[in-house]
Amino acid sequence: MIDLKTTLAPLKKDWKCTAIFAAAFAFACWQSAQQIRSEWGGAAALLILLACLFYQAEKVAAPPVPAQGKKEFPWRKLLAWLAVLVAAGLLFLPWSAPDAPSLKSGAWFFLSLGAVCFFCGVRTMLLGAAPLLGCFLVVPFREQIVLYLSYPFRMVSTVLSVGFLQVFGMQIENDMTTIRIEGLDIAITDACSGIQQFEAMILVAFWLVMVWRRPFLWRCVHYAFLVPSIILANAIRIVLTIVLYKTVGETVLNNTWHAGLGYAQVVLTVALFFLVGCLLPETEQAGPSGKEKQEKEKPEKEKNEKIGSKKKDARNNFGKGGRS
Repeated sequence: MIDLKTTLAPLKKDWKCTAIFAAAFAFACWQSAQQIRSEWGGAAALLILLACLFYQAEKVAAPPVPAQGKKEFPWRKLLAWLAVLVAAGLLFLPWSAPDAPSLKSGAWFFLSLGAVCFFCGVRTMLLGAAPLLGCFLVVPFREQIVLYLSYPFRMVSTVLSVGFLQVFGMQIENDMTTIRIEGLDIAITDACSGIQQFEAMILVAFWLVMVWRRPFLWRCVHYAFLVPSIILANAIRIVLTIVLYKTVGETVLNNTWHAGLGYAQVVLTVALFFLVGCLLPETEQAGPSGKEKQEKEKPEKEKNEKIGSKKKDARNNFGKGGRS
């Protein structure tokens, strides 16, 4: 059963940091509500991912503690004011176009980054940079980003699938993202690129990466394999579609077959990503943390101390009896 008090404890460590993160997340929710037409799954997955990243930042970070009796260089304040200056430059300098939403979002990003650095420290700023970037520069432009990513996803998957089939002697060719086979042109559209499941896959990959206890860099390496997994799974789906077209006929291109192969692609992507996680080295052995280990060893240590004190008393009593 989930202990709500323990779960919410990290949010009480520094209310200023929590307030900044909550305001950024509220902005992202509002932007998502403005954009949602009929497809809401990707936006919801992205918001859940941002909430998880904010929680991780709050959980690991700690408010800055000034060193007593030592004068240290004020990196925290310097970086905070530098971020504020960058935000001001994006808004007020001559190159700032008044109708450029990306510049305004960038200014809000650097402003929030500076506030986190000033009130919560450099470590918290680094941990919160990714979710803040997502709130201000990814969520407001997610439709444009998805469109930009769609074409390279489709192109690479098409080239891989066509090249694989040509190795086995199939008469097939492609023109950009269109496959030609037996006088039929099959267009690999956005719906066939795997990009529509990309946001959901980012969230699933985040949870899978957290399964293994690895250092941060190894987790980043594992997470980077998400894009190759999506492209490879999509290429396999295209190959299956072509092979089924050769054996079954044009019925494989209808909505039922298309949807079924799409679901199979999602399952295959998760399986490939999980397999990569199994192959990467797990440098930290799964087990209790240091604090939990100390708590478990505490009763046994106290028991051993009591036994030791009893033996010592028995020896002392024996010595006294011998002398008398």
